[in-house]
Amino acid sequence: MSRILFDLALADEAVRPSPYCWTVKFALLHKGLQFETKTVPFADKSKYPDPKYGLVPVLVDNDEMVKDSAAIALWLDRKYPQNPLVATKSERAAADFYAAWLAASVYPALRPYLTIRVHAAAADADKPYFRATRESRFGVTLEELAASCRPENVESALAVLAAPLTHHRYLGGAAPNLCDYLVIGPFMWQRAVTTSDFYKTPEPVAQWRERMLDLYGGYGRGAKSAEAA
Repeated sequence: MSRILFDLALADEAVRPSPYCWTVKFALLHKGLQFETKTVPFADKSKYPDPKYGLVPVLVDNDEMVKDSAAIALWLDRKYPQNPLVATKSERAAADFYAAWLAASVYPALRPYLTIRVHAAAADADKPYFRATRESRFGVTLEELAASCRPENVESALAVLAAPLTHHRYLGGAAPNLCDYLVIGPFMWQRAVTTSDFYKTPEPVAQWRERMLDLYGGYGRGAKSAEAA
């Protein structure tokens, strides 16, 4: 059986910054499915399984290609119903909430600090593309974006997690589910460029993150950071 997840890499190919790819990797591990990753650069779209699409994650499972982390999660539960990522409609609704919350608060709060550091750690061939596309998307230079970093914005966003994680080991309850794999994504994005927090992490969130890093034989904890590259 061939199951390949296409994943972004920085100058050191062992450093994988994509939070959405990390969500899929944790989902595959949750399912107990073997897979390999194949790295692609930011700029050279000819290296992608679908050059016209030109994004990751893309999962190729034998002769099936599935694009986008949300679509991959849904497909995995249909294709491999064992160990569901979301077992009920309520869990699906919770996952939809966390996805929307991340997009509205956590990613924007982390972006000023992390984007310029991902650029610094990217391969030289990728840096012009990375800079041009991000500056076009955000309407400011990477340096101006970095100057807008406010740790308190991250702290405010993460405070939302403190309440459920005070009472439960995981966002999924007693065991992790898709909610946890969505939320660990931006933490792994951060971990790709720094293993230190630039904000104060609520203690229940910090403890949850440690549990997540230890899952599946410490898969997340073993992720390489550009700090060590």
